[in-house]
Amino acid sequence: MLWLSIDKFSDTSLIRQIYQQIRSLILSSELKSGEKLPATRELATQIGVSRNVVLEAYELLIAEGYLNSSPGSGTYVTEGVYLEEAPSANQPPAAIDKSDSKKTAWVDFKSGIPALELLPRKKWSQLEQSVCLDSPAATFGYDHPEGRIELRSALCRYLKKTRGVVCEPDQIIITCGAVQGLSILAKAILTSAGSYIIEDPIHREIRNIFAVNCSHIFPVPVDDSGMVTDRLPQTIKPALIMLTPSHQYPLGVILPVKRRIELIQYARTKGCYIIEDDYDSEFRYQGPPVS
Repeated sequence: MLWLSIDKFSDTSLIRQIYQQIRSLILSSELKSGEKLPATRELATQIGVSRNVVLEAYELLIAEGYLNSSPGSGTYVTEGVYLEEAPSANQPPAAIDKSDSKKTAWVDFKSGIPALELLPRKKWSQLEQSVCLDSPAATFGYDHPEGRIELRSALCRYLKKTRGVVCEPDQIIITCGAVQGLSILAKAILTSAGSYIIEDPIHREIRNIFAVNCSHIFPVPVDDSGMVTDRLPQTIKPALIMLTPSHQYPLGVILPVKRRIELIQYARTKGCYIIEDDYDSEFRYQGPPVS
């Protein structure tokens, strides 16, 4: 029997509650690889929800690779989907090497530009004028360098609801975009003598950002399921791994759960950071983004 705690008064949908709890049981190995889950009708009766709610939660877990379904046989936990305990860190992070950076010339081939002619400019200007007129004078001055607390608090709520990420406003920094955000991370983490791993192919802009701070690059090929984790280099200790798992750029593929876990295990073993560019993950034909 599968024991789940359902709160019908929670802001989190019933589907999301079931999904998150089963996902946690799988990642913690409380549900073992190959273990059979209750039938949707049986679980729905047990926890007091409709069968369609359980069915949608199962379908989401199947789509993300946590479960697999065999017609006439049932639904089972996918092989190899679990997280081992992370070892505790015994030493503080190394000091940041602020060596002089070098300039890199590059050509800007922008992609993903929307149909700008469809922007409702009249409505946009009306809203902009309304906000400007109603806002206090302080709004137009300098604010906290990490971003307005109202925006960071709203992002915390959004991330918890849509991605299952539990965080505090103090853990969020607002930047002018991905380029500035990645530049800050590169300067904070990389050293000229260190190394890093990226997907191949990846956006040229990302290569250039990291190359300014570190020249030892290890590209890992991408196939129809994203970064090929079997090809991660074993002879180095990289400072970071940079990838776009929810919408690989430029191929558009999604990194399955099994490879995500292999990547996390690799990073834990090597003691390195994983930087995820959550590029266009919201745009899906069905279901929410992979968490």
